[in-house]
Amino acid sequence: MPISEFYPFESPEAISLSLIPLRVRYKLDCAGIRLRLSQWQALTHDEKRQLLELPVTTAQEQASYRGELSHMVSRQLGAAPAEATMTGEEAWRVTQAWPEVVLRQCEAQRLSLPPVARWARLIEADRHALFVLARSNHSQAEFVTAMAVLCGG
Repeated sequence: MPISEFYPFESPEAISLSLIPLRVRYKLDCAGIRLRLSQWQALTHDEKRQLLELPVTTAQEQASYRGELSHMVSRQLGAAPAEATMTGEEAWRVTQAWPEVVLRQCEAQRLSLPPVARWARLIEADRHALFVLARSNHSQAEFVTAMAVLCGG
């Protein structure tokens, strides 16, 4: 799946930027930032668009993203967002096995799990999206659709 701003299975609230879109969640995790929904909602629409569009591919881009986001949140709320420690070995980055949370969600939704090679072929952002949706308590329908769209099953 080519990189685009939104996944076809995202809620209208994420597409309207009322909720944090999956692409931004991925960028936050790559940049090592924990952003609360209240902090996201305090940002302007233009700031949210900027956070959706800024790249986080390199360490320099990640540092820039952290700085830009910290500036935005501090200006709106008076305090920077919390940092998150990333090891590089997060379950969504490991391609040799399905994350436990995805296995459990597939079982709960009675979905057949594709071969792990399908997981390994996904780009990192797509693995992250499945991981985030699998661990959510309120997005089971999005998870089922995401599995179909991203893994064909």
